[in-house]
Amino acid sequence: MPRYFRWIYFGWLALTMATIVLQFYLAGYGVFAFNGLPPFDPHRAVGDLIGIASLIGIGLAFAARVPWRLTGINALFFVLMVIQSALAFAGVQAIAALHVVNGVLIFVVVAYLTREAYRHAKQEPTPAAAATASAPAQM
Repeated sequence: MPRYFRWIYFGWLALTMATIVLQFYLAGYGVFAFNGLPPFDPHRAVGDLIGIASLIGIGLAFAARVPWRLTGINALFFVLMVIQSALAFAGVQAIAALHVVNGVLIFVVVAYLTREAYRHAKQEPTPAAAATASAPAQM
């Protein structure tokens, strides 16, 4: 069962990665939108979804039984999202400008997580583990 969760975990991270790319687009749209909808509302909404995705990712990391290092990096992703939210509303312009830098750091962390999740998902179970899993229970 953890093998299936590893693929689900990878898929979730890949979807999160695509959402982060969308987030960069929406940030650019917010900067260059001169009329119409409030320019940063979609960016804020997608940012909230990415924050929720980081929490779900932690749960999926446990379900997929990935190494603790990956689960810890997924927790770092959540912490970076909390920092990202705080930077968005920082009163000091020089500190608020770090929102963009932190966004790039989030992108790099999730890209790394996605790559590692794929690496773990495609691993074949060892022969001993496969034999144990397929052996009938003895009474």
